[in-house]
Amino acid sequence: MEWNEQFDVVVVGSGAGGIVAAITAANKGLKTLLIEKGTSWGGSSALSGGGLWIPNNHVSKKVGLQDSEEEALLYMDTVITHDGPGATRERKIAYVQNGHKMVQYLEDLGMKWVAGSQYPDYYPEQPGGKIGRSIEGAIFDAKKIGALERTLRAGEIDPPIPLYSGKVASLPKAFTNAKDFGTVIGMFATGFKHKLKGERAISIGAGLVAGLLKIALEQGVKLRLATPLKDLIFEDNQVVGVEIEHNEETSYIQAKAVILASGGFERNPELRKKYHNIGTDWTSASPDNTGDILLIAQKYGFDTDLLDDAWWGPATLDHNGARKFLVYERSMPHSIIVDQTGQRYFNESQSYTDAGHAILERQLETGKAIPSWLIMESRHRNKYIFGDMLPRMTPKEAIEKGYIKKAETIEELAEICGVELEGLQLTIARFNDFAERGIDEEFGRGNSAYDNYYGDPNYKNPNLGKLEKPPYYAVKIFPGDLGTKGGIVTNEHGQALKNGQIVEGLYATGNCSASVMGRVYAGPGSTLGPTTVFGYISANHIHNHLAVPQAALVKK
Repeated sequence: MEWNEQFDVVVVGSGAGGIVAAITAANKGLKTLLIEKGTSWGGSSALSGGGLWIPNNHVSKKVGLQDSEEEALLYMDTVITHDGPGATRERKIAYVQNGHKMVQYLEDLGMKWVAGSQYPDYYPEQPGGKIGRSIEGAIFDAKKIGALERTLRAGEIDPPIPLYSGKVASLPKAFTNAKDFGTVIGMFATGFKHKLKGERAISIGAGLVAGLLKIALEQGVKLRLATPLKDLIFEDNQVVGVEIEHNEETSYIQAKAVILASGGFERNPELRKKYHNIGTDWTSASPDNTGDILLIAQKYGFDTDLLDDAWWGPATLDHNGARKFLVYERSMPHSIIVDQTGQRYFNESQSYTDAGHAILERQLETGKAIPSWLIMESRHRNKYIFGDMLPRMTPKEAIEKGYIKKAETIEELAEICGVELEGLQLTIARFNDFAERGIDEEFGRGNSAYDNYYGDPNYKNPNLGKLEKPPYYAVKIFPGDLGTKGGIVTNEHGQALKNGQIVEGLYATGNCSASVMGRVYAGPGSTLGPTTVFGYISANHIHNHLAVPQAALVKK
C-alpha cells in the first residue's frame, strides 16, 4: 500500500464523541486526524440539546447532587433491561467509572461546564435514580473558533437567545408564574450581556461542539471537512488505515488506530425501511447520517446490535415542513395524545423514547397510530409556548396549511382529523375525570418527577388539565427520532468486535455503535453522555496499548 499520509489515530465524525476522542488522543501525544463527511462541523450533536448524562460528576456534586458509582450502576442495571452485547454490565461499569473522569479531564483542558441541577433522570423513582446528573457546556462565544464558526452546523431554527437545556422547562410556562418568568428574563438578560461584549453567544448542542472544537484546535488535532470515509484498510486482520475522499480525490491514510464516531443510518431510506419499517421523514438527526459506517461494518461482518431501535420520540412536521421533536408540549395540562380510534394509549408525559416505542407498538397492534393526534384545548394554547409559537399566537398560515387543526367542538375536531368520534368522546370524558381528581388511573401521567418537570406546578397534578373549553386544537404525531441507536458492538474499551473477538485497531462510539443504554433513555444526555465517554475511553485505550510517542514524553 502506498500511503498518502500517516497518523497515529484517525477519528471519523465530528460530533461530540468524535471531538472528545480526538482531543484525548492528541493530548496523549498521538498524531490525530479528525475527518467529517459533511460540509459543517458537529453532526447531530450540534443539533441537540447539548446535555450529557454523567453520574457522579463533580460539576453536579458541587451544586448539591449526592451520587456515587454504586448508585449509578444500580440505576443502570435496573432500567436498562436489554441483555444484548451492546449493553453488557462491563460496558455499564466502564461508563460509570470513566464518565466523571472525562468531565474533569476536559475541564482541566479548558471546558466550562454547567449543571442541570433540576433535571431528573427519566426514571427517578427507580433504585439509584436521581435528579441533577446532567451537565452541559457553558454558553460559548463562537468567535473563539475563528474561521470554523462559519462551518458550524446550524439547525432549521436557531434559539433566539443562548440558553441551557437544564432551564428549558421554564420556557413553555414562562407566562404562568413568576419563577419561570424570572428564569426566562434571566436568559434574555444573559444574551444581552454577551451581545454588549461583542460576542456571538451560542449554547446547547452547537455551543458544546464549538467549545470542544476550540480545545481540539489547541491540542493540535488536524481537522478536515467534506472528507467521507470510503473504506477501512486491513493487514493480517488488523485495521492499519483508511480510504478517504476529499475534493473528489481518493487518499489512503495509514493509522495505528481508527475511531468510528459517526452518526447512525437515520437518513438512509432503505435501511430505515429494513430495520424500522418507516421512512426518513420524521428524524431530527443530521442529513449526513446515511449509514455509511453500518454498510462498512456489514461488509466486513462486524457484530451489530440494536439495529431495530432508535432514540425515538413524538414528532410533528410543521407548516414549513420543519421537523419538531416534542418534549414539553405533550406534558402540559389540557392535552392528550390519541390514535385514530380516539383512544389514549400511553402516558403522554413519559420519556420521549418510551413514548416513541408506544406509538410504534400501537401501530403494530392496530394499524391506527401513525399518525396519532396531540389534542389541546384553549387553555393549552393560551398559556404555554408550543414549539416556537408564543401563547395565544397561532400563525394563520399554520392553520391554513393544515399543520394545526382548529375547531369549536370536539365533534368538528374529530371530523377534521379523521378520528372516531365516539372513542374520542369517551376518552375525553374519562380523562377529564382524572384531571378533576389529579390522578391518571389509566397510565399514571404525572406520577413521576420526570413527568412533573415539564408540567405546570399551578395544577393539582402538573400534567393533567381538562379538555372542555373551546376552541380545540390538534396536530399530527409521528414516531420521530434523534438518531438510530444500533450499530457496531464494542467492548468496555470501545473496541469493535467480530464474532465476539476484538478487531484490532478499530474502535466505535456514538450512534454508529450499539448503545450502552439498551432500549431506554436513562436520563437527559443519554446520547451525548455515552458517545463522549466511550470516545474518551477509546482514545485512552489506544494510548495505553501503543508505544508512547516521543512527543508525549516531551510534554511530560
